[in-house]
Amino acid sequence: MSSQDFQIISCTCNYQKNPMGIEEIPVFSWKMTSSVAGDYQTARRIIVTEGPAENADDSSPKVLWDTGIVKSQKNLSIEYEGINLKPRKRYYWQVIAWNSQNQMAMGEICWFETGKMGETWQGKWIGAPWPKLDKDDEAAIYFRKKFMVAKEIKSARLYICGLGLYEVWLENKRISDILLEPGYTKYDARALYRVYDVTEHLLELSSATLGVIVGNGWYNCFSKDVWNTAQATWRSVPKLICELHLEYADGQRECIYSGTDWHVSKGPITFNCIRSGEHYDARLEQEDWCKSSFEENKWQSAIFLRAPGGIIKAAQGQPIRAIKRLQPVRTYITSSGRLLVDFGQNIAGKGEITVDGPRGREFILRYAEKLTADGQQIDQSYLRCFLKEGEFQTDHYIKKSAETETWSSRFVYHGFRYVEIEAVNALPEEIKITAVVMHTDFAQTGLFECSEEGLNMIQHLCLWASYSNAMGLPTSDPHREKNAWTGDGYFAAQQFLLNFDGIHFFMQWLDGICDCQRPDGSIPCVSPSSGWGYNWGNGPDWSMALTALPWLLYLHTANKKILEKYYPYVRKHFEFMRSMAVNNIVHYGIGDWCAPFEGLAISVNMESFKAPTALTDTACYLEAADLLNKMSIVLKYENPYAEDKGIIRQAIRAQFVKKDLQVEGNCQTSDGCIIWNHILSQEEEKRVIKRLVQRIVDNNYHLDFGVLGQKYVMESLGDYGYVEVLFEMLCQRTYPGYLYMAENGCTTLTECWNLNGSRNHMMFSHVSAILYRYIAGICLCHEAVDMSRFELRPSLLTGTMECSYATPNGIVAVKWKTENEKVLLTVQIPFGTTAVLSAPSITEESGKRWNLGSGISCFEWKLCKKDGS
Repeated sequence: MSSQDFQIISCTCNYQKNPMGIEEIPVFSWKMTSSVAGDYQTARRIIVTEGPAENADDSSPKVLWDTGIVKSQKNLSIEYEGINLKPRKRYYWQVIAWNSQNQMAMGEICWFETGKMGETWQGKWIGAPWPKLDKDDEAAIYFRKKFMVAKEIKSARLYICGLGLYEVWLENKRISDILLEPGYTKYDARALYRVYDVTEHLLELSSATLGVIVGNGWYNCFSKDVWNTAQATWRSVPKLICELHLEYADGQRECIYSGTDWHVSKGPITFNCIRSGEHYDARLEQEDWCKSSFEENKWQSAIFLRAPGGIIKAAQGQPIRAIKRLQPVRTYITSSGRLLVDFGQNIAGKGEITVDGPRGREFILRYAEKLTADGQQIDQSYLRCFLKEGEFQTDHYIKKSAETETWSSRFVYHGFRYVEIEAVNALPEEIKITAVVMHTDFAQTGLFECSEEGLNMIQHLCLWASYSNAMGLPTSDPHREKNAWTGDGYFAAQQFLLNFDGIHFFMQWLDGICDCQRPDGSIPCVSPSSGWGYNWGNGPDWSMALTALPWLLYLHTANKKILEKYYPYVRKHFEFMRSMAVNNIVHYGIGDWCAPFEGLAISVNMESFKAPTALTDTACYLEAADLLNKMSIVLKYENPYAEDKGIIRQAIRAQFVKKDLQVEGNCQTSDGCIIWNHILSQEEEKRVIKRLVQRIVDNNYHLDFGVLGQKYVMESLGDYGYVEVLFEMLCQRTYPGYLYMAENGCTTLTECWNLNGSRNHMMFSHVSAILYRYIAGICLCHEAVDMSRFELRPSLLTGTMECSYATPNGIVAVKWKTENEKVLLTVQIPFGTTAVLSAPSITEESGKRWNLGSGISCFEWKLCKKDGS
């Protein structure tokens, strides 16, 4: 075998390829491939250097860390232990590995760049002299700074944070396609800067102008809403801090930084509010405002402003970008003379219009996900209910000339399928619009496709709900609230990490949750929080995000540093839950939210929930105790929580389980909760699972649970082998069910089973993880913290299946096709990992198990006949 058959691929530093702005200790990971079945790594060596070879006489740059040859199979999250790293510097690294055949492979030479790493900023926070948190602050602020480029540029890095949102230009060109930057945080605790390589923008220039447009975003959200965002402790006028570090070819360095020598002006963005919309008057544009030749004598000098109050940290998560463009599927003129456009898919993003007409013509764009019953208007009524005044999801554009003009908003986004466009005397042919799909630019790493179109549609609903609610953090919806509810993000996390590269997405959000933790250990039900959500909605159920996400991220990375970082916050929150318990029972959450009910989402009657909130609250308290205990063991910490799990379990049984094993609530969620949390003995549990199955059958295979029950019920069915019952439940097209949403025209998951709420929520998206785990049958062994062991239990309930996802070690995949009473099955196991394959009961191989090593394996099984013979 050629050594070329053993290769190192996908080398990452801090789970990114060649990242900039690293501020935490680097950790290195890599994947490998081999043509040898069952191959694995036997040794590794990592070398970190200060720079590459500059020339033929400099073939050995300074080595900062050389591990030497380490006998180990570990290839994930190897922590750097070399000489201290310096701020704002590029370092190079390479890994060498050996496999079971004693072959050597060399990874490509990679690099990472450190961020400011806590060094003092030369730049200061600056702003305009006019805003005073009144009507003057509705407009965006334009900043510019002209500077000389003295010599030939070797490299140029821009370190920048603009609050609330910013867009950067250099000599009249945008430097990046990133949108809605920086991410939403509790700004008086943490603001995020990002690093940009702007070297190419400065080549062959003798002078240049750095321009920044700063909008309000969440930092200066002045709309009056029920969450009191306008009264947030951090709220202030827009401001900017930045440093442009230049390195010339001769080694000289220079820094251009924000100060009062910058100039500011208002511009064509006359209004921008994250909830309401954006107004753009193109007649106010200042042509070439970011060119060195521009006359800035009418601009004012910037002033120093007070800092936001917290730390400034480098953004590590993927940024938001325009990912896709959709064309209208239907366009028509309504009875009121407005143009109504249907894009056929509910999304988060914005419209991009291309319009004709005279100078001064105004175009008003109103966004919604639903139409009125007669189809003649968009329906925003049920979405804008939490906004106390002003417009909702409405953009304005005023033309500057009689020529064709193209425009889209900069500092807002909307949740919509439909756009209603109003323009006086405009003809339909004078208006063209494209929908710009926006979300965090993570890679899609999972695939689920099968011959059962209903299951494919469920996956579609989950994926598009996830796209729409990934705006730097996991939001509940992209329109009505745009809030990051802790429960919603937690409920979606498992499927998110199967379908997408979401490690940094959730770590950055976790940082924000920790920033919101109060001294008593409590956290709000939305994070970031303006101060709302500490007295309602933040029970053990929603607050599981703080406890469960660190453990889930640890399972996906094998990085103990993640547990170390968040453990103090998890422990403190557990102590808070413990203080709220009465006889080891807690009851201050919101329960099995959105279990089937009648009425509107905003009038959810919690009394209609069948499962007692105290039961699900205490079950989450139990799960938190279990996870905290596991973290303590992994970290080898003193563990005062070892006994809590047993004590809480006993309390749940005593309080909610009757002698005949009936569970209070007498419903699917109650039974599933008791099974999933192993409250009973194994024999008793078997009796309850049979009762749960009978409940579902008696309910014509329809579900009867909310966001908590979705995990308890579906995973209990799958774990006990009732996959066919689960399959039938998923395939129901009448109320209540996932496909009821699709049958009624929804293209994303809804908030409520009855559709009377948001039609773009991802809190029910855990079902996507269910498809991977029980229908395709790809299960991670619970004890495998590095995704090194899998259980493959293909259901074979669909004629064809193709399912895979990217693990830290490589692709795990299952593919099958049934024909002529047999099934052809192919499985792929990543390098260095193992799996146990089990044949389902519908095959003649039922009960057999195969131990598999890495590589591709093929099987042919005969299917049992319908009568079971």
